[in-house]
Amino acid sequence: MELSNRQVMTLFPSYLFVGRVPDLTLCDRLEAALRAMKAANEASKQDELSFMTRDDIWKRREMKELVEIVMPESGKVLDFYKVKRDSHYISNMWGNITHPNHQQALHTHPNCLLSGIIYVTGPKDAGTTMWADPRPGARMLEPSYSEMNLHNMGRFSVAPEKGAMVMWPSFLPHGVERGYCKSNEERIIVAFNVMIRGLISSPTARLELK
Repeated sequence: MELSNRQVMTLFPSYLFVGRVPDLTLCDRLEAALRAMKAANEASKQDELSFMTRDDIWKRREMKELVEIVMPESGKVLDFYKVKRDSHYISNMWGNITHPNHQQALHTHPNCLLSGIIYVTGPKDAGTTMWADPRPGARMLEPSYSEMNLHNMGRFSVAPEKGAMVMWPSFLPHGVERGYCKSNEERIIVAFNVMIRGLISSPTARLELK
């Protein structure tokens, strides 16, 4: 005997929102702006393998074109989640210029709802961005699978591609895997966080976000 009305329900999914900027020359302008910041030593963090700008570059004139893409696109993501809000805004934006094979450990972005990156350059075989299953205990038992897919994998990776933009919920752990690029072409990205303004009126959890 078999069940009737059989169905599969998706519970507590995590989503990546992926797209491409309409004009790839924007990436060239962003690269020039970030390299100018590096030349001027406008760093919040720097070593021989990586350079990171300050995290408020969304305020700069050179970032205006990118901001004009991030704001409406992040609004569409918030609408997808049906998030109530008075408005939303970019709370942080920064650029990274790194060796193509540079790694970054898994981490999350606190104090925001959405996070994202745009790949300004996409060196072949450079380190991929990797997202990990955020559910505690989900990998306590890992059976052998006949096929790996989005329903059973614990990690998912995206290779750098010039002009690609990815957004995700900020709680989702992510990092950069080691690359195997044979050139010294630098891996350049702009990262950002998005937050909302408005009243969260949940009983016993009221919070006004300004």
